[in-house]
Amino acid sequence: MKGYLIENYEVADKENYVPPVKVINEILEKHNGKFLVATPKAQTLHGKPLEVIVIIEFNSNQNALDFYNSKDYANYRELYEKTTQGWVLSAPEYKVTR
Repeated sequence: MKGYLIENYEVADKENYVPPVKVINEILEKHNGKFLVATPKAQTLHGKPLEVIVIIEFNSNQNALDFYNSKDYANYRELYEKTTQGWVLSAPEYKVTR
């Protein structure tokens, strides 16, 4: 079952912010992950989302958690936490049960 990291945030420090798509692709590959969505240009249909939406798919939810907590990702995560305001969550793929 696939796993996902979903992020919604505003860039608080535009001078030091580095978009994730520019620096973490190799780390994602190592953890069986890939970007599905990474844009500040999503069209809001309802509610008040923050500026940027990112959705990253992994082969499993455990891969997503391993990536997020990895030493490889730690430096970027620290930069991300210092330059953005918002949230990140991990979620497993939804499967219909009958």
